[in-house]
Amino acid sequence: MCEENLVQEALGQICWLEVPVRDVPRAKAFYMELFGWEFVPEPQKAVGDCVKSMHFFNKGKTLHGAFLEHDEEYHVINNNPDKPGALPVLPTLCVLDCEETLAKANVIGGKTAM
Repeated sequence: MCEENLVQEALGQICWLEVPVRDVPRAKAFYMELFGWEFVPEPQKAVGDCVKSMHFFNKGKTLHGAFLEHDEEYHVINNNPDKPGALPVLPTLCVLDCEETLAKANVIGGKTAM
């Protein structure tokens, strides 16, 4: 499959997904069994204060991501403005033009928050 076709196939889909976890072996086993995700064997040491390591995964050619291993204090159960360092699940969607997509989202009732 050529790269242009791969991009077209990925448009509108989650192409990068960050999932904060505290128990990496448990998370790997769960997502491998549930979705068939494949993992890079060796974790990468993370940069920053809250993430201890990153464990990269993929599913096919369009979904890629990482488990972000962290301590309990950074775990998100729900939105809490008092915990700005907390790590939520972070999906990234594939689009051709970010500005155009954000403008369209605003026109149809979405809001941009940064």
